[in-house]
Amino acid sequence: MLIFDELKKNNPQLRLVAMALAAGLFILLAGLWWVQIVSAREYESHLETQSYRTVRIPAVRGKILDRNGRVLAENQPEYNLGLYLDDLRKQFDAAYGQALARVRAVQAQRIAAQEKKLGRSLTKVERRQFALTPEERERLREQARFQVASGVVRRVSERLDQPLALNEATFDRAYDTRRALPYPLLVNLNSTQIARFEEQYSGTLGVNLDLQAVRIYPFGTTAGHLLGYLQRDDSSEQGEDASFSYRLPDYRGAVGIEGGFDAQLRGRAGAEAVLVNNLGYRQSATILTPSEPGHNVVLTLDMDLEQAAVQSLVQRRGADARAAVVVMDVRTGDLLAMVSSPAINPDYAANDPKYLNDPKLRPQINRATQENYAPGSIFKPVVALAALAAGLDPNATVNNPGYVYVGRRHITDLAPPGEYNLRRAIIHSSNTYFITIGMRAGIENVIRMGEKFHFGERTGIPTRQETAGIFPTLDQVQSAGWRDGDSANICFGQGEMAVTPLQMAVAYAAIANGGKVLWPRLVERIEPQDPASSEAPTVFPSGVVRDELGVPPRDLRILRDDMLAETEDPEGTGHAAVVPGLRICGKTGTAQVMNEHNQEIDRTTWFASFAPYENPRYVVVVMVESGDYGGPTCAPIAHDIYEEILKKANTGAPGTLARTN
Repeated sequence: MLIFDELKKNNPQLRLVAMALAAGLFILLAGLWWVQIVSAREYESHLETQSYRTVRIPAVRGKILDRNGRVLAENQPEYNLGLYLDDLRKQFDAAYGQALARVRAVQAQRIAAQEKKLGRSLTKVERRQFALTPEERERLREQARFQVASGVVRRVSERLDQPLALNEATFDRAYDTRRALPYPLLVNLNSTQIARFEEQYSGTLGVNLDLQAVRIYPFGTTAGHLLGYLQRDDSSEQGEDASFSYRLPDYRGAVGIEGGFDAQLRGRAGAEAVLVNNLGYRQSATILTPSEPGHNVVLTLDMDLEQAAVQSLVQRRGADARAAVVVMDVRTGDLLAMVSSPAINPDYAANDPKYLNDPKLRPQINRATQENYAPGSIFKPVVALAALAAGLDPNATVNNPGYVYVGRRHITDLAPPGEYNLRRAIIHSSNTYFITIGMRAGIENVIRMGEKFHFGERTGIPTRQETAGIFPTLDQVQSAGWRDGDSANICFGQGEMAVTPLQMAVAYAAIANGGKVLWPRLVERIEPQDPASSEAPTVFPSGVVRDELGVPPRDLRILRDDMLAETEDPEGTGHAAVVPGLRICGKTGTAQVMNEHNQEIDRTTWFASFAPYENPRYVVVVMVESGDYGGPTCAPIAHDIYEEILKKANTGAPGTLARTN
């Protein structure tokens, strides 16, 4: 009241002060109104942004299946034990408080000792030297947290009877950067460990079981190269939000089907919003966007044939054989088996690093598609077609004295000396005969025929594991640097050319099916994981023709008849492939591997074939490195595969493509 009485006295100075105070109070109230009422939503949104953390949730990866629905790759639930740091917050604070009290007690003793020594009380400035610095306090906090977490881990270890250890540096880093997520203690618990944990430790503060999907391959190393493998990759896909605060473990296909169809298998990741408090601890979680599971990829592969080929290779050549097998449907181009040896586990981490890095075995290489080999004598049917197109009389003979000269070059012929027509030359694989007819037909015509088979080009399988091979062009063979000796080499499958077993399977399929060079098909369809889904599957067409050989049916018939004799004639080099009840057309091959001094250091052995003769349906190509000859090394493996084909056809087993005649 005294203030108002003074104001009534009409004191100008006092009135000015009063007006200034009133104005300040008005400004303060206006500011509060602006912050609390007008800008409330803006500040609230900022608060939410600062309080929420987004977590990328990987999608469930699609399955890979064979043509009969057998699972080759799928996901399996894995139970992991995680330490939830937000649940231990009170224990962290209590441990820090106790540690701080102990340190302060020690400080008090040191101060008392110093005062006793000086005979007086310390000043404030002198006492500061005994105080903890901010860095020392933070270190004390870290040690307290680690001691609490170590104690929890120790108790879990004792009750699960599983040795566990906590790495301090890793723990501190996780606390600083991923506080809202569980810290992993133990991965892939077995059923005994899960039961023991649920019985003895479930509900205890700070530790819980987390479920995570992991990739498994039920057939182990079988088809390992074809399936490929996964690599850790948490990055966002195109169309996904790229600004996640945290990313749960995710994987991307590297090679094989896992790599070639990664976009379809991987699905679309989801997002979870985690509410954290001002200390960064998790409070609650909300799914923002559910993850979309990946699609299943159904292959043309037949696991019965794949396993039969693997078993035959192991039994006849050993697990470390450097070899490849391709089985293909000559009508559709479907790849029914594709084996590369030595085998590799598609669960890449399960492979021994020393094994993977072996310079001789090189198990990472898919030898069916990714390695270049001289075809040797299995290229001779291509030369025969070029010669027949140029007017060769298949019954005309060529004398083989056991060698042939091309210019001054002497080329040995392992076939017995004598007169050879086309049939006998294929049966005994005479180099002299094929060099002679190839040179007469003209190397340009041989190259043109090879180009129709598309040698030197990729077949287009989507595994990221294919080489194009090597094949001379017309410009090369017509250049001044090309010699007759180079042409002779081509005529018996050596020199400036290299192929893959898959390329030879495509070529022999064309000979078998009447001249159609097909694009090989490895994937039959892509379909949603949910059988009830209304989404239509993506079907890849079969029997897609890449090119036509354009040769008369008569020439193909002559060649097939002579290749039948290669296996059925007791003197034929491919006789070991014979299977009673199935007529097989084939050609063996043995290619020398030379060093820089033109010395033989290895051999590549082959057997390329198709059956049944009356109505061809299957191509089987076998390649073995460091073999003896194609006949004794590779033909028996083809025999085992054809036996499995015949068994499936005659029993009408699921997945049988056709009964043989």
